[in-house]
Amino acid sequence: MIKSTSDNTKPRWKRSAVKGTLVGVRLQPAHLKALDKWIDQQKEPYTRPEAIRRMIETMLHILSKDPGEKPPIKKAQGK
Repeated sequence: MIKSTSDNTKPRWKRSAVKGTLVGVRLQPAHLKALDKWIDQQKEPYTRPEAIRRMIETMLHILSKDPGEKPPIKKAQGK
């Protein structure tokens, strides 16, 4: 039998190379359908995670320009 030259004791990639925090999100079928439809309408094909990141970036940019209505600030009671 031929001996393998690969070293399977070391991981192929290091976790430190992954930047950011993993956020697991469950989406309902209607949301996934809408997400996939949005992806299909884009010029470049995106993966679902990349599409969600793009949408978040866009919404944060829009909200930074126009925060819209803010809920009233609740005052402390009894003081």
